[in-house]
Amino acid sequence: MEQFQHLVSKTSRKLVKRHRSRLKTSFITSALRKLATYITRKTRYKKLHKKYQKYYLSLLAIIFGLSIFSFGAYRYFSIRILSFSKPPPETVTTKNRAELPAKITIPDLKIDLPIEEGFIKDGVWQISEANASHLNTSARPGEGGNIVVYGHNKRVIFGSLPYARIGAKITITDKNGKKYNYEVTNKLYASPDQVNLLYPTDYEQLTIYTCAGLFDSQRFIIKAKPLLDK
Repeated sequence: MEQFQHLVSKTSRKLVKRHRSRLKTSFITSALRKLATYITRKTRYKKLHKKYQKYYLSLLAIIFGLSIFSFGAYRYFSIRILSFSKPPPETVTTKNRAELPAKITIPDLKIDLPIEEGFIKDGVWQISEANASHLNTSARPGEGGNIVVYGHNKRVIFGSLPYARIGAKITITDKNGKKYNYEVTNKLYASPDQVNLLYPTDYEQLTIYTCAGLFDSQRFIIKAKPLLDK
């Protein structure tokens, strides 16, 4: 009986030892398989990463180039908004010039804006960002010439200018507070090369314009004549 128990015990120990050995082998095999799978996936990822890395870099370079081009184009056209193809001739002036215009009022359109002096520099018309601008080479109120006033097509500046009616009253106030009244006689759209509309005249005339059309490719112009004091 004792010999039988000893044999059973010995056999059991062998089986347990063999089972443990198999468990260790199975664990190691499983770990090796997982490691091999990880390495394979990592290798595939690296290959894909290298494959598409050039693609992504090229795409980024294209986007960057387009961004630079778009910004340059925007800057080029934005500073030329309201410019004409060339400057108009200067008004013939005398030593005793009239006062500069200081304010423009169009009651019908609820426009009441200060006027700043505008200059043409290297073919680009300088524009006030918040007010109306008076072309410094054009006539001044009371000088008997063409007074040119312009401004951005913004709601708070000249955005409502196209809605001006024929016969609407416009008042220009000079720096001394003297008021000059005008009446709208004509409205038209023009291209930037129609600079003749801004030429000096030998009679008093008020010319007001703003940008219009697709990409501000046109100019909306109002012509007004002086109102005689009654």
